[in-house]
Amino acid sequence: MVKEFPVKPLTQSGVLILFALSLAACGSAQNSDQTPTARIATGPLGIAQVEYPTPYPTRRPQQVIPPVNWVHPTAAAEVIEAALDMPINSEANDGVMDRKLNPLTIIPFRARSSIITYQVKPGDTLRTIAEHFGLEQSTIIWSNDRFYVNAMRVGLELTILPVNGAYHHVTEPQTIAAIAEQYKVDPYAIIDSEYNNLFGTTPQTILPEGLAVVIPGGKGSTEPIYWDPGLVVTTEYTTDGSNPVGAGIKAGTDYALFAVGDPGSCGKQAVSGGSPPVGSPIIDHYTITQDFSWAHGGIDLAVPEGTRVYSAGSGTVIFKGWSTWGYGYTVVIAHGGTLSIYGHLNGAFVGCGQVVSAGQNIAVTGNSGRSSGPHLHFEIRGPGGAPVNPWDYQSF
Repeated sequence: MVKEFPVKPLTQSGVLILFALSLAACGSAQNSDQTPTARIATGPLGIAQVEYPTPYPTRRPQQVIPPVNWVHPTAAAEVIEAALDMPINSEANDGVMDRKLNPLTIIPFRARSSIITYQVKPGDTLRTIAEHFGLEQSTIIWSNDRFYVNAMRVGLELTILPVNGAYHHVTEPQTIAAIAEQYKVDPYAIIDSEYNNLFGTTPQTILPEGLAVVIPGGKGSTEPIYWDPGLVVTTEYTTDGSNPVGAGIKAGTDYALFAVGDPGSCGKQAVSGGSPPVGSPIIDHYTITQDFSWAHGGIDLAVPEGTRVYSAGSGTVIFKGWSTWGYGYTVVIAHGGTLSIYGHLNGAFVGCGQVVSAGQNIAVTGNSGRSSGPHLHFEIRGPGGAPVNPWDYQSF
């Protein structure tokens, strides 16, 4: 038996509750899924049932770990010093390209575009001037008066070319072909040179007197230029007079005449005997500023003015005084048929005809004559009077 309960009419409070539930149902559409929703039952009026959804899990708050102040270990001073002294391994790893940093900017050599004039300064030599301008020594010689280049003096003005070769001064009308043949180059090396302004000419073009042209790659004369004052060596024999001429020769004496007419010439002097010039003319420290070459017949030894000069061998003084060639105050000693020459001196301690021993102090250095600074110009001449390489007699 089903028990029935009478349905009571809604009271005023019940209407209010129902209205409130309706508002709650309308607001659920605008809230999140977790907001409770209201559902009104259909059928006979009764008490509204409210359905609550299952709530989503929430994220647990993360634990914040406070920072820890670490104290880094410090190496001892001696350990750091040892590490800094340790060389870095410079071996490159496979596949790794090392890059070396260079804070300097290297400016490439720029060729000069014109002919310039250079004035010789104290201490200059043919070699140092050529190296300074990036030229061969022969180019300096073939571009200037060889007489003055052989014995340079401070203040001498030299023509400096922008390229290796020669500088030719036309002294009489000449064709370009003739000049090219003289310097062993193709005529168009002269015509096409940017330094000559000869574009449009031909090998048969005649150049006028007074014109100067650059000969790129040209080769001038290599004939030596040296002091050649004239050397006459004679041999005189004595006999006892009892035999026909030449039959009773007892002894012979060699005589030399050197630089007759020069202020320092000693005239005819007996030159028999003597020893080869194998000793050093300077025993103090010196610097070779110009070596022996076809263009320079001796060796220049740079030393302070007043340095003692010694005879390279025993022999006889045949010249003492001023040389008109450019050697300044000079002493020449005959060692039999070989001569030793000491130029640019400041004074001498020997006299004409004096026989000196090897290693004897004969003079002091100076800066006389055509000289670019205090030094000794030392030469050795063979029996014919021509310069020979001093290195063949001694080491410097």
